[in-house]
Amino acid sequence: MGRRTDRRHVFNLIFQMGFSGRPGDIGKFIDEYMDNHVSESVDKDFIYVEFSGTCQNIEDIDKIIAGNLKSWTPDRLNKTDLAILRLAVYEMIYNDDIPASIAINEAVELAKVYSEDESPGFVNAILGGIAKSLDGAKYEADSPQCNDAE
Repeated sequence: MGRRTDRRHVFNLIFQMGFSGRPGDIGKFIDEYMDNHVSESVDKDFIYVEFSGTCQNIEDIDKIIAGNLKSWTPDRLNKTDLAILRLAVYEMIYNDDIPASIAINEAVELAKVYSEDESPGFVNAILGGIAKSLDGAKYEADSPQCNDAE
């Protein structure tokens, strides 16, 4: 079908993980999900990489999200928005094939379909802040260090 459909399945897996905790056997968790919820043609490799990558980096992803929430913690977010943010942050940081702007746009589209009316703006604002901090970190890492000669 397409990347958007594949991403929707990754979102669903992350959302389910929000209720059941991180799966011990990621491959089995994905296979069971696919057997029960997927009838169309999908890129199973993409789904596996995105979901397993999110699972492996969930603590760091949640720290990044928490650092961009004002007076909130990730556990106070509704599970839908948290799953959307987790997927987008994974894509922005760990998947070099997906530009941050695409990850943000796809997250906003998921929020429009699966979350509350104010969620697309909320998701966009949080991810925009993360993207700015990532751009700043990249700029600093790419900039030559200036040393004053004495």
